[in-house]
Amino acid sequence: MTLEKPSTEEDLRKSLETFVVDNTDLERLESLVNQFNIFEAVGAVRQELRHSDFLAYLLTPQQNHGLRDVLVRKLLQRVVSIPEGLQLPVTAIDLDTWNLEQLEVSREWQNIDILLKDEANDLIVAIENKIGTTEHSDQLARYWQVLQTNFPGKRILGIYLTPDGEKPSYPHFLPIDYGQIAGLIEGLAESRASSLGPDVRVAMLHYAQMLRRHIVSESEIAELCRRIYHKHKQALDLIFDHRPDQQATLCEFLETLIAASPDLIADFSSKQYVRFSPKTWEPPRLPLGQGWTRSGRLLLFEFQNYPDSLRLKLIIGPGPDAVRKKLFQFASDNQPPFKPQAKSLNRQYNEVFARTFLSAKSYADATDEELEIKIREEWEQFKESDLPLILKLVATV
Repeated sequence: MTLEKPSTEEDLRKSLETFVVDNTDLERLESLVNQFNIFEAVGAVRQELRHSDFLAYLLTPQQNHGLRDVLVRKLLQRVVSIPEGLQLPVTAIDLDTWNLEQLEVSREWQNIDILLKDEANDLIVAIENKIGTTEHSDQLARYWQVLQTNFPGKRILGIYLTPDGEKPSYPHFLPIDYGQIAGLIEGLAESRASSLGPDVRVAMLHYAQMLRRHIVSESEIAELCRRIYHKHKQALDLIFDHRPDQQATLCEFLETLIAASPDLIADFSSKQYVRFSPKTWEPPRLPLGQGWTRSGRLLLFEFQNYPDSLRLKLIIGPGPDAVRKKLFQFASDNQPPFKPQAKSLNRQYNEVFARTFLSAKSYADATDEELEIKIREEWEQFKESDLPLILKLVATV
């Protein structure tokens, strides 16, 4: 057995150079992902509801897209032509001769993603759409029972739409994948270009493009990513290890805010915990403690910087019992601004003040810049209201 020789700094540098210089696969990938796409811009890539909404729009013959019943007809013909040896209530020939322009399309009827109902031909079609999840709790079997109960004597067809044509758990549902959806939409956007409005055609092409970029498992982007990673694994692993993350970015921003405040002193911190103290609390005003940070400060403000929340707390750390008891009792007697978390003094740490800067909701679809604006607003309010009052009260201890 031979041991792999550790990579030197020179080896790693060469790996990075090879990755960025004359990398045609990387250039092609960048050209694909840099193309503007309206569905990516509005964050609809992984939202099943938005996919179902747009598909329901295109499948409705009465809508203003100009497709009439062509897409719904071609989709149903594609579905019923796939299985072999199954007895289906409708054939591709039936669909070719039927007029489907009065077909009705409903969203979330009895929790079914898309329901197609054509009274003229006694046709009922249920489409269950899955993007980032899989079926659960016998969904398809339950939906089929609902359809049988509500539409007795009708021709009922079930469709199970997934990124890769996953086999449905219930035999009455037929599989179709998003690659076929993309192909149908692209084909109609081209063949009916003269009769479609330019905005509708662009929307259709953008949707198909988005599917091929992100949803279809064997997309060009997926193949490029696999090929690039296989060829440049060392460089990509190195980049991944040193990638910036949101916690680190916000940590740096918090440290900048503290450093810009001349009346505050930064204490020992990490990505998750950013600490500081007012200069007026330096010894001998407050004695030193032990067993917390290397500074030995007994009373510290601490930002708790988690992936889904950011809170500022004032904490009494380990130290002389007499001083800790006095601080805790004083905080208990002055609510607000203080609000001790516990009713009695703990042995090591006691939270006596807390202010939420970012909640879990704040992070939803927010950029780092937007989060920093929110943090700065909260910071200025803290410095104008809470901090002066806390300083005034602690000065009397």
